[in-house]
Amino acid sequence: MDIQNSDSKYRTAAAIVDQVLKQASVVVVPGMSVAAICSYADELVEASCRAVFRKEETIERGVALPTTVSVNRIIQNYSPGPEDDYVLREGDVAKVEVSAHIDGCMASAAHTSVATNAPGTAITDRRADVISAAYHASEVAARMIRPGQSARNVVKALSLVAAGFNCAVAADTFTCQIDRFVISGKNTFANRFDPDAPVADFTFESGETYTVDCTMSSGSGISRQSGYESTVYQRDVSRQHSLKLRTSRALFSEVSRRFSVFPFLMRAAVGDSSALKAGITECVRTRLLAPFAVTMDKEPGDTFVAQFKSTVRCHYTGPVRLTRALPLPNVQSSVVIPTESEIGQILALDCEQATLPELPRLKLQIQTPVPVEAGSTESGAAAAAAMDMS
Repeated sequence: MDIQNSDSKYRTAAAIVDQVLKQASVVVVPGMSVAAICSYADELVEASCRAVFRKEETIERGVALPTTVSVNRIIQNYSPGPEDDYVLREGDVAKVEVSAHIDGCMASAAHTSVATNAPGTAITDRRADVISAAYHASEVAARMIRPGQSARNVVKALSLVAAGFNCAVAADTFTCQIDRFVISGKNTFANRFDPDAPVADFTFESGETYTVDCTMSSGSGISRQSGYESTVYQRDVSRQHSLKLRTSRALFSEVSRRFSVFPFLMRAAVGDSSALKAGITECVRTRLLAPFAVTMDKEPGDTFVAQFKSTVRCHYTGPVRLTRALPLPNVQSSVVIPTESEIGQILALDCEQATLPELPRLKLQIQTPVPVEAGSTESGAAAAAAMDMS
């Protein structure tokens, strides 16, 4: 693939992500099903990807990472089916993450919204602090993806932003170098400083592209497994193993036929087949399939996690943001970042916004989900109680 064609596909993927993330964030309201939001966004991504580069009929395109809507202290990877669904309630903090790819050229973005029937009323509690921290961290990190800047300094800057808002960088969140059909390249690094782990020590180079995932917690930021089963999986195309169970072989054959290197929803692979579901355990145990754990901050109670994610290219002139940042929800934190501080000076740096193509109008409109009565589904109420999300 030539460079010009590749650049066009990255920009088109970014335009799709921008459009879908905006549409999905609009439906983050009390009474809305999380499963419905995820399904809605994924359908929009698939339909939008089919509408572009129509002359290249054989290229792979669609969802690069299934849409997730992680609520309150859930950190990441929550894309529930009907059995584990959650209905949003007034005041919930919802992190919507959307990804798309065209011929392996991907873009990803995330935005945090507050589900409320009173959007004109400013939020001033700890939700305001953590949302502001994540937003400013994302703006800082994006401005640091420039030639000669080091990953070590990005981690340091994110820690400074978190400390300023009395928050913590969430564990298991990363800045990932991406490439064609690669969602986590060699220059991927953890955003949270860990004294027991080696610190990323490399500098960014012109031509590289990164997904910058800035996730902050009003609690400890230390993650633990939630009570939700993983729904997002990824096939390890580098591994081979002779599976013993017929159900496992059938499942892996179905996954290999329908999905390539990008993560996928297991329910899309198995459907209602109990036989295919039975093959998950062996496929995971042999590491042919890797589950994406649904993690949450270990601190119970009024702990909130916020996330802003963008796709940024390192250009020789400086950072170029492919995906656009949506406006902040109506939050007012008491914390002010001084313009003369280290973080204030980074925020004053330029960060160019890439010019994105205009997308064609969809021939078939995707139905927008509508709210249901909060707690009206037994599974949603049970999930809220079990996970202490509210």
